[in-house]
Amino acid sequence: MTAPPATGHDDRADAYPGLRKSWWMLILLFLAANLYSIDKAIVGVLAEPIRSSLHIGDVEMGLLLGFAYTALSVVLGLVLGNFADHHSRRRILAFSIILWSLATMVGGLAPGFKSFFVFRALVGLGEAGLAPASLSVIADIFPPHQRGRALSGYFIGATMGTALSAVIPGWIVGGELHITLPLFGTVEPWRSAFLICGAAGPLVGLLLLTTKEPARRQSRWTPGVQPPLREKIGQLWLQRAVIVPLYSAFTLYYVAFVGVTSWTTVFLMRTFRADLPSFSGRMGLTALIAGVAGYLLGGLVSDSRIGRKPGGKILFLVFLPFLAMPSVLVRLAPGIDVALIALATMSMATPMFNVAMNATLQDFLPNDMRGFGFSLLAVVVALPAGAGGPLLFALVTEQLLKDPTRIGDAFAMVGLPVLVLAAACAELARRAAIRTHPATKDFNP
Repeated sequence: MTAPPATGHDDRADAYPGLRKSWWMLILLFLAANLYSIDKAIVGVLAEPIRSSLHIGDVEMGLLLGFAYTALSVVLGLVLGNFADHHSRRRILAFSIILWSLATMVGGLAPGFKSFFVFRALVGLGEAGLAPASLSVIADIFPPHQRGRALSGYFIGATMGTALSAVIPGWIVGGELHITLPLFGTVEPWRSAFLICGAAGPLVGLLLLTTKEPARRQSRWTPGVQPPLREKIGQLWLQRAVIVPLYSAFTLYYVAFVGVTSWTTVFLMRTFRADLPSFSGRMGLTALIAGVAGYLLGGLVSDSRIGRKPGGKILFLVFLPFLAMPSVLVRLAPGIDVALIALATMSMATPMFNVAMNATLQDFLPNDMRGFGFSLLAVVVALPAGAGGPLLFALVTEQLLKDPTRIGDAFAMVGLPVLVLAAACAELARRAAIRTHPATKDFNP
């Protein structure tokens, strides 16, 4: 037995905020996603100078790339998501952005591994509040037939942030930019990069406080009443035939994605004996072009006639892991330019995967379960993918292969099987969605 899909009499285009208000909010969320990606990815981009400065190995670096970031977000992510379902989402967003931005800046001044770990955990905690609140807001300011494109706009911000996280730190480190601070004196270029990249966040957070909280739609419970958490878990459990394989597909895909992207810079430097400034601009531009193309295509496809068919959006989740496979086989590339093209396949597939997945959940979940549903997804993904992905790649390289230059072999050994499994799980979810949720006007996962 399954719970009925979310429906509501107010899901009409004219019931939503005006175009100007909706797009202004989306622009702010775009900027927040941009800063989120920069502050998240900067550790991977600067992994080698950080490792050298803090005197740590690949396994410790793997912990900083993954587990440190997810430590608090796993514990408090569901709380923030549930909170976003019943409280002011703009305040949650403002608090989250300011917290992770300040933690990024202060973390850049950390003297050692332990203190750096703590500040990366605070960054993860702040960023755990972004997706549940943002995605819930987007569902309330755009009607269903426009959400795919709205999601694309939001996620393009994240893609631009990923690209800028390669370009800006590369420019700072390559130019040997040193910032002088009271008490700390002149800091290393990689620390300067952290200070600069974290500085814009508080302004975006304050701008969000000037907006109006969007009206909530499709509420399953009485407005203003927060139901027990077990009731929300029970509602999701009724949908387990779809939810379990769907979340599993997303998690498996992200084991490969987080692992590859976390170690991309290190792979290029070790395999092709290149320094960061020599390729950071090309890497950032390639990621930007592929990512923007992926999000635009993902939005168009999700809103298309195919995407609106039962199981249509999930069908894309079946095929996208195969599109990303050249990125885990990048060790075969004869040169750095070919390697960047191979890595771009994942940069294009992941945005499409994100749009299809989140559009499916927005259709699938009622309003006052979206924050919880998105945060549950983040928590489910966090340990095996966010924390485990980078660490697993490091362990295979350091403990199994026992050769740091063979990080590219670890890409294939871990990435290939998990991408195949991700596609298989998505197919199970698609079949279950068609079987348990026939097409309706408001629900077409």
